[in-house]
Amino acid sequence: MQQSFANNTLVRQMLLDLMAPFLSRHSILLLATLAGLAGLVGPFGTYDIFPPGERLIYWAAIVLGTAGIGHAATSGLERTLRRLGVPVWLELAAIAFLAAVPVCLVVALVSLVFGFNPFSGHLPVLYLQCVAVLGGIAVLFHLAAPSPVADASDEKEQRAARPMLLDRLPVAKRGRILRLSAQDHYVEVVTENGNALIAMRFRDAIAEASPEPGLQCHRSHWVALHAIQGRTRKDKRAGLTTTCGAFVPIGRTYSTSVTRALQGA
Repeated sequence: MQQSFANNTLVRQMLLDLMAPFLSRHSILLLATLAGLAGLVGPFGTYDIFPPGERLIYWAAIVLGTAGIGHAATSGLERTLRRLGVPVWLELAAIAFLAAVPVCLVVALVSLVFGFNPFSGHLPVLYLQCVAVLGGIAVLFHLAAPSPVADASDEKEQRAARPMLLDRLPVAKRGRILRLSAQDHYVEVVTENGNALIAMRFRDAIAEASPEPGLQCHRSHWVALHAIQGRTRKDKRAGLTTTCGAFVPIGRTYSTSVTRALQGA
């Protein structure tokens, strides 16, 4: 039961993280503009294939259908390739060719709905078109990205002062860590910008929360010192109140160490 709950929570969290970049007014306006322009211009031969109204609906379905899967694929590949130290040109090429696979599948399925069968010899051309579009987008984002910090020592200091655990979180959820909670094989990470579930060991998550000062108050709970408001009791259980409004229980084994930590804070 607990495993099923954790899995369902993880799925919901992943879906929210996937949708988050496209829920702002700016993103919705941008996607609507792209769909409108594509429906008007009719690229890749769609101007001759579909009448105006159907062409607009077709491209709206394409833009909305590929935005989420394309963002997820490119973001995941980018993080992985950068950790591996892959050269920039190879990173951009890999993103274009690999992310084009799920994007191409979405385009093919939408095309089938509109009566065009891309599997009858047109799939390779469709895939290369997706590669070209994703490659162009990747290059544009790379050129528009801010230049690296000139002083390498400052960059190293910034990385050293930043918990490694944040690199595992969706960009929108990254922020100063408030608390960690173990849930079966997952760890819930709560930051100033939200919460996310990560599949990892609890003790590893605590280690990666460093250098953020904190204390383990229970076998399944860790709290950052800056997030602690004080001690309290709830339903005859000792616990900590936090700035995020959560009640975090204190285990008997950790009671003495919590008291010492709070006295020294």
